[in-house]
Amino acid sequence: MHPGRNNLPVVTGKPLDIGGSHGRHEATARGCLFAAQRALARRLVPGLERLTGARVAVQGFGNAGAIAAQLFQEAGAKIVAVSDSQGGIHKQTGLDLAEVVVHKARTGSVVGTPNTRTIGNEELLALECDVLIPAALENQIRGDNAAAVRARLICEAANGPTTPAADRLLFERGIPVVPDILANSGGVCVSYFEWVQNIENEQWDLEEVNHKLQGKMERATDTVIDKQAEINQKGNPPIDLRTAALIVAIERVSNVALERGIWP
Repeated sequence: MHPGRNNLPVVTGKPLDIGGSHGRHEATARGCLFAAQRALARRLVPGLERLTGARVAVQGFGNAGAIAAQLFQEAGAKIVAVSDSQGGIHKQTGLDLAEVVVHKARTGSVVGTPNTRTIGNEELLALECDVLIPAALENQIRGDNAAAVRARLICEAANGPTTPAADRLLFERGIPVVPDILANSGGVCVSYFEWVQNIENEQWDLEEVNHKLQGKMERATDTVIDKQAEINQKGNPPIDLRTAALIVAIERVSNVALERGIWP
């Protein structure tokens, strides 16, 4: 519709050959990894400051879940369970993800991967693990099953996997939830990077994209954790990380509106 102009920034998530960004495909999962690593480094989980040796369960084995499982494993974690729409698999000593990927490509599901135990999605959510990554549908952790969750940290790679009732129960039990608005924002961050690259007629290499993404995710995670601590230290009713993230977002919008005054 506008020939002769630079229209590349109009759409993100493009193939590399027409202005796409390196790292976009795995950005959601990688952002989740960076957020989880930062949360652990900030001692949200007592006695667990890094992913090395951590037991991780992933609900969902699509783009976000499968890539997250691989990235968390590369970071030193042990992936003990994954699931898809057909069911899940569990192996206490850690799954062979390469074998899982091959089996799913051949059969259409992770269920039945050799040397694994078949489990249901509800059992996966209730497994004893260090990090639980809901990377499937919304409303998976609810008021009726939150009491069964035994993870020490939840990092939401899906949109809306935890209901408000479950949030309250998990917070009361001392299980921190890194909320979706933070944990799965890596995809839109790299889409923004793609937009910037298109405007500047540049294409950054993968290392630069990932470096910038890590910086953004770590700063955002720090900001949310610090906001939670600030509110809770003032004698207010204690808040969870999701509420802290929303407070940060609303404050940023309101501050800009006040600074700009009446002008649009």
